[in-house]
Amino acid sequence: MWYSFKQFFSAIKRLFTSEHTVDALRNTLSVILPIIVFYRMGWPTTGIGVGIGALMICMTDLAGNRSDKFKAAWISILIFTIVAILTAWSTAIPMLMIVVVVLITFILTMSAVMGQRMAGIGLMGIILATFTIGLKPKDALLYGNYIFWGGVWYYVISLVQISIFPYRSLSRAIAQTERETAALLNLRAQGYNPEISLSGFNQRNMRLHLKLANHHELMRQLLLSDRRAIRQLNAKGGVYLEKAINLIDLYEQVSAVHYDYPYLRKQFENTGVLPFIQQSIELLANVLIKPNHQLSITQFEDLHIALLRRAETLEGDKKTLLKQIVANIDEIYTLIVAIHQNTVVNQLEENTERYQDFLTLTPVQAKAIRSHFSLSSPIFRFSLRLSALCLVAMILITWLTHEHYSYWLLLTMVIVSRPSYGQTMKRNAERVGGTAIGLLIGWCLSQYAGIPLQLTVSVFGLFGFFAFNRVAYSISALCITVAVILCLNVYDGNLWKLISDRAIFTIVGVLLCLGATFVFPIWNAPRLIQLMTEVTKANLLYFQSVVNLKPHDLEAIHQTRLARKLSHQQLSALSEAIQAAQKEPFKKQLNWSLIKRVQLFNYQFNVLTATFAGLQKLDKASLLQTEIVSIQNNLEQSLIHIRQLNLKQSIDLPSWGEQPLNLLEVSSYLASIQKNS
Repeated sequence: MWYSFKQFFSAIKRLFTSEHTVDALRNTLSVILPIIVFYRMGWPTTGIGVGIGALMICMTDLAGNRSDKFKAAWISILIFTIVAILTAWSTAIPMLMIVVVVLITFILTMSAVMGQRMAGIGLMGIILATFTIGLKPKDALLYGNYIFWGGVWYYVISLVQISIFPYRSLSRAIAQTERETAALLNLRAQGYNPEISLSGFNQRNMRLHLKLANHHELMRQLLLSDRRAIRQLNAKGGVYLEKAINLIDLYEQVSAVHYDYPYLRKQFENTGVLPFIQQSIELLANVLIKPNHQLSITQFEDLHIALLRRAETLEGDKKTLLKQIVANIDEIYTLIVAIHQNTVVNQLEENTERYQDFLTLTPVQAKAIRSHFSLSSPIFRFSLRLSALCLVAMILITWLTHEHYSYWLLLTMVIVSRPSYGQTMKRNAERVGGTAIGLLIGWCLSQYAGIPLQLTVSVFGLFGFFAFNRVAYSISALCITVAVILCLNVYDGNLWKLISDRAIFTIVGVLLCLGATFVFPIWNAPRLIQLMTEVTKANLLYFQSVVNLKPHDLEAIHQTRLARKLSHQQLSALSEAIQAAQKEPFKKQLNWSLIKRVQLFNYQFNVLTATFAGLQKLDKASLLQTEIVSIQNNLEQSLIHIRQLNLKQSIDLPSWGEQPLNLLEVSSYLASIQKNS
């Protein structure tokens, strides 16, 4: 019970000290300060305009380095000013307004081809157009001027902050990666406990791997995407680079703490070593997140000595297997110590240039924008869907011109509509639930609280919206609903009109979004064959790079890390597509046993390749040349078979063997999966 309370308070502490919360406080102050200042100066319209500009643009400010922030600043301010002027200018003529808003929606949604940051800027640009429709400003240029200065005001604060704390986002990303790696270690430790069921173990394992792959990608982007910062990298930046490199290597070693657990439990039954292995790995997880916990370090060293002694009492395969596990644990401990030593990487400039290869190029850099203007592109289909929704909403808004808050219909559609069916369903449910509770709270406060308290709660509601927007959208929707209802109640006073419009337009918007997912569908199921092929191909390239690995060969180690990164990316893409496909309407038509078996075999192969890489670095060759050739042939054969699969067809799946999993066996499993004759 006490441990549960400690976990709860620890989670609360992380929430209020997290980057999201600090950013939420910054965003809230950025919005309300100009409103307060200009109201006191007697210029309320200016205050509202600048506040809206800051409100819209602060949502485009994602985690990033100085280069990312500067680019986002000038692009956001330019786009938002143009969108504000064009939309405000078009509101005088209904047909012109419809055309302008639909075109803005399509163009800004297509901007997602240039990466996540541009996708966020595009989304907020559409939301700004929606707000403009509701405000109907009389002077388009004056309104655009307000939005411009709101953007400038916000980004001055943001750029000053990143100049004072240049590694803030990176340090948070590294800390989060450490926590997720510790969670993976703790999960792996459970595999050595015979009393813990292995049911669902692989699914939990792969989910954690997916999270870690995303954290590593963010870490690489923050560290390596700012070329100017790399050229001027100081000692502190060098420490972060060293930490990142060691965390990437640690990920490989943690992945290697993986065997066929049922076989392993049977092998070490009655030897007494399983509790020692489990406790050692759990202590490593504790040391990773609490580096100064001397008791954990001492206990780990004692267990390590005990494991070595036990290994000497065993014979044959059991002794070899235990020594491999101990060697893997030793390597993990060495990397954890290195992570917390705060040393600067050797040959800093040479290494940073080398690690540029690990950056994931955006479509702009890859010159692939034109390829997205096709119905085969999910971004293009989503752009068409959102534009069609916008057209329907704009026609309804024009028809309901007497309804002052009719623009909430379009706002709801833009916010809750997501590319995949599962994401849209989840977002819709969160929006409806959060809005309903928020309306109830807003109504109660407006009835029994005075105006000062209502405005104070509105400010806290705005803060909650920012704090939870990317981590718990239902709470974010609740907070912003309370803030909107209370603010507009103080300003307008028509409470029942506010509540009824908010409820009706939210429900109608949600229903239209759900219907639109079938008009321009983006299903993940048809992509699964291609993704499974890409994963197998990436695993083959990873294995081939490990085969050429030799001790102290820096170029070969670099190429292996790069191949490993690519294989992890493909595994993550497949996992995300499978999760999305499982929530789609036609999921029952698919052979999920087949899909998950291919996913699991590829995941097992990737993990075992990481183990093989560790042995190669130590010059302890574990495969004969004939076995290497067989493994490569098996994977090449499996590529042919996977392309021919019909995921709606029932086929005979290969059964698991009783021997421990190894690369040759897993590759032969993959090769044996094929369409029934």
